[in-house]
Amino acid sequence: MFIQIHMLQSMPPGNLNRDETGQPKKCVFGGVTRGRISSQCLKRNIRRSAQFKEAFGDALADRTQYLPRMVADELRKDQGLGVPKGELSELMLAIGARFKSEKSVSNVGDSEEEEKEQESSDRSASTESDAEKTAQLVFFPEPFARRIAELTAEFRKNSPKGYAKFIGQKVSPKPSKDEERALKAAAEEFITEVFKASESLTVDIALFGRMTTSDLVVNVEAACQVAHAISTHETMIESDYFTAMDERKALYVSTQTERAGAAFLGSGETKTYFNSAVYYKYLNLDIDAIRKHLPSLGNEATARVAGVLLSAAALANPTGKQNSFASHGVPEHILVEVSKAKRPVSYANAFLQPVEGGTGRNLMTESAKALCWYIDSVAAAFAPADVRRLLLAVGPASVEFKSSHKSAETLDNLVQFLTDAVEKVEAAA
Repeated sequence: MFIQIHMLQSMPPGNLNRDETGQPKKCVFGGVTRGRISSQCLKRNIRRSAQFKEAFGDALADRTQYLPRMVADELRKDQGLGVPKGELSELMLAIGARFKSEKSVSNVGDSEEEEKEQESSDRSASTESDAEKTAQLVFFPEPFARRIAELTAEFRKNSPKGYAKFIGQKVSPKPSKDEERALKAAAEEFITEVFKASESLTVDIALFGRMTTSDLVVNVEAACQVAHAISTHETMIESDYFTAMDERKALYVSTQTERAGAAFLGSGETKTYFNSAVYYKYLNLDIDAIRKHLPSLGNEATARVAGVLLSAAALANPTGKQNSFASHGVPEHILVEVSKAKRPVSYANAFLQPVEGGTGRNLMTESAKALCWYIDSVAAAFAPADVRRLLLAVGPASVEFKSSHKSAETLDNLVQFLTDAVEKVEAAA
């Protein structure tokens, strides 16, 4: 089963996702500059949303460089595991060394933006020479660190010399060739067991994938693809500078001139950049891939994952500069498509000709019209025969299109439709 979700969402002035210069991210599409929110930003906000927290609680993962430190902390806390504190620094270095950057690695999991993030963290780790960190950001659930600690203790107990060699200690007397092979085999067994432990996935890893270059952690192909959100129209980046008033100043100055004006006026370095836009968002979900990654999920739980994903995608907004702008909005147009055929099609080309506003023209309405026209005139020619559509369109986005669909009145109706559809298909499988 394959699910596609299309959204139109107007976001008021803000700086939701910044580039390296501090400006809102952008791209050129259809020959004009568009506002952009990266897929990495959208995915992070979905997986760390209130909806995910409520649905999956602590059974979620973190992306961090501190796996060696977390393993060492588990061994410190549990002295019964029998690994002396004096060996932890060497152990952390040994674990960290298993995560080396390989630029040739195929891009499995998140977007190309994660690769750039990965390269940045590689440089950071190499310059800091920090034993507590890996050279990559690793995506894993907290119990994984505990399991590595337990496997480390078993490794040390069952093969003291193999463990010593693994963490870089000198083995004396020098092992014979047969002993060397045995020590190498013990280390390989430890690595294999850690790798197997990494195959126990959380929902967010199953959805958004994991890319590493390590033999300790399994790569995971994402079951959910998330596009970069782009504005349906040309956008401008504006700027403002920070000012502050001294609220006690009037008590201590004697002239009107001294009372006037701000106590602080920002310079170019304190400028804040912002934009506003109607964004087109697209994501898809392969239910078969979710079931492959999480085989223990039942029909109801699988359907719940799809519903929570839809809810979070609709309600979780990026957090960038929100204290300064409070740029919160909801999608006024959400189209959910369900089919057996896995035929992903983004409708971004509906906005290849940028939508135009102006006097008496609402950008959301014009965007909804463009999207509906595209679905009727282009997407209809490529849609699977069994596609089912449910549309939530409210306010200025409540524009109907001709292609076969049903209408929802609320987001809850939309989520229920999706969970029912998934559960029904899964039950029949």
